Amino acid sequence: MNSIVKSHPWCEFISSCPDELKIVEFVLDDVVAAGTVVIAGERGLGKTSALVPLMASVAGLSSTFPLRASIKRNVIYVSEDPEQVTRIMWAMRENGHIDASPFQITSAFKLVQATRLSVAEIVQIKSHIKDLWFDNKTSAGWVYSAPPVIVLDTTNATIDLDNISDNSEVSKAVSDLRNGFDDIPIILVGHVAKASLGNARHMSFVGAGSWEGDTQQNLYLVMEDGMRYLVIGKNRFSPKVREFALHSHYADMVGVDKLGQCGQIRCFYSIPEPMSPEGKTVLKAKEAKQRRFESDQQLMEELLEVIVENPGMSATAVKSKVSGRADRKHAALEQLERDGRIVIKNPDNRTRTYYPVAPF
Repeated sequence: MNSIVKSHPWCEFISSCPDELKIVEFVLDDVVAAGTVVIAGERGLGKTSALVPLMASVAGLSSTFPLRASIKRNVIYVSEDPEQVTRIMWAMRENGHIDASPFQITSAFKLVQATRLSVAEIVQIKSHIKDLWFDNKTSAGWVYSAPPVIVLDTTNATIDLDNISDNSEVSKAVSDLRNGFDDIPIILVGHVAKASLGNARHMSFVGAGSWEGDTQQNLYLVMEDGMRYLVIGKNRFSPKVREFALHSHYADMVGVDKLGQCGQIRCFYSIPEPMSPEGKTVLKAKEAKQRRFESDQQLMEELLEVIVENPGMSATAVKSKVSGRADRKHAALEQLERDGRIVIKNPDNRTRTYYPVAPF
């Protein structure tokens, strides 16, 4: 009786000298690889407002976005707050950062309400999304059908685990996701403890280390000197740029509440800027100058408010009502006078008094 001998999986040899070398496949060119990727940041630091614009570019919804996706894909975005995602998409359209039609947006960017499922249940979606592979024409004229990218924002809201800090459980979950989805890229969004750009290499995904150790790439959202950055951590390619400054944008829009009444909504989102070491130095100096300007303006407004409420108050008394360094308060009062917003009477230093200039 002949027995059928099955091949051992480690006997499926791969050519060690192929006819041509293949470069890394990306979800977002030279930034996010096509694989199992972790994007993590502090709670409240704006992970969703940074990630949604990235995925809008992946879906081909923006012709002006600074980071490009050569391979266009459909996006399945599983969110614990879908309304936030829709607000971001609206705001980007309002500001021209998305130039696709509503039909194109809903066709390419599939938004889903997060529910906690086991990994076995999650990977079953593969059989339901066969129509979401996107045909990209190659330089040779044939077609590469790119699988969609699935975003789980966040892992806590989507993956049902008994213990997110158990390395063996998390490692098995990540392995099962990778094997179950096969060629479908997955982005896992999670949290890190408070960290800055300076110690980005030492940050850790909240929970088990396997979230980072068993995935193919890690990116982190960090804060330094009042600026937010997206930083590439562990990866399997050599990125030209590792840090991206995240510039905040917003749009004011009109929405409708449960009673059908209109109200204004302000929504923020982030656009990345690739940062060289030189560019980062320039940006930091620019941001520091802007923060100083805004602080000076705030100090001027506080001093003016005191003078409006107390016309004729002495210089010493006015300064005592507002916190801050004496030299900065003195400079702010001088600027208010130059701007014609206050007038000084009794200019002798010991007796000078301040009065607001109408109208107030």
